[in-house]
Amino acid sequence: MSSIPKHTKILIKDLDFQAKYNLSHTQTDLMAYMVNVPYWADSVDGYFVITTSKILSDLPHLGLKNFEPAFKALKDLGLIESKIVKVTHWTGKPKLRAIKLTKKGKEYESNMILPSQDEKVKRLEKEKQELQETIDRLMIEKEESNKNSEKETEPKPISKLPKKDEIAEFIQKNIKYFGATSRPICNFVPNYQKETTFYINSYGKLSTVTQDNEAKQIFNPKTVYEFWQWLYLNPQRVGDEIDFSTTPTPKELKQRFINRTIKLKELVCTISDFVESEDGIKVEIKEEDGAKRFLLNAETKEAMVFEPEYCQKVILEVLYNKR
Repeated sequence: MSSIPKHTKILIKDLDFQAKYNLSHTQTDLMAYMVNVPYWADSVDGYFVITTSKILSDLPHLGLKNFEPAFKALKDLGLIESKIVKVTHWTGKPKLRAIKLTKKGKEYESNMILPSQDEKVKRLEKEKQELQETIDRLMIEKEESNKNSEKETEPKPISKLPKKDEIAEFIQKNIKYFGATSRPICNFVPNYQKETTFYINSYGKLSTVTQDNEAKQIFNPKTVYEFWQWLYLNPQRVGDEIDFSTTPTPKELKQRFINRTIKLKELVCTISDFVESEDGIKVEIKEEDGAKRFLLNAETKEAMVFEPEYCQKVILEVLYNKR
């Protein structure tokens, strides 16, 4: 799960560093930005993934014409290193540019790196650790049964899929509406980063926009059909662009997570309901055999109860945790 901020609002310049390496104002701005990249960017082999579009979005005054020469100057001075890496945990496993500070680059005065970001990283790491501890405590108590071997080998029922003419009508209806209005269809789609938004582009084709504001048309017919099939089976998500920065209501939790597949300790199941109680919310799951149970605390063997915001964080961590 990526923690890229929406916008980097503050650059703090180390003027002594600028003078030492005779940096221009543009080069200094870029260096001031680069020293903070490790605080939030995804890491691959010790390098931190950063797209050109992200940099130019945060530093629009640079412009592409000035950015590339400034970037090359920092590399030539031995202040940063860069290479192309394959980001295996991103959708499509793209190859992107990644950077890291050299020993000389780390001379940039440490107190010039925003302390608020330093504290934010510590807070995020602590929060992630607490989330993982919560996930480790989650369990599903399997009921003992005396099913005979014949029943155990019975084939599982196949989920009913929509008829092709029904889904074709559904697709055309939504292409027409979202193509005409330019509104997002939805985000938080399985197998994509949760912030990736789907829409109909000016050619009437299914496309995505990532959190880095990179637009891409989907050309694979199978991928296009799988999206529409998923949306047909989850009609509550049509026109639903989720803002994950807000605390969800129980109704919104249901809208976002019902029927999503999760995996806990090798057990694969789907979220079937969120049940309100006096103390918070209990998560009900459904196993492949149709049995429904609550997520339990492995220590107390009682149903785990969550606050809505924390409930969402736990589920997102389960969904996107690739360990």
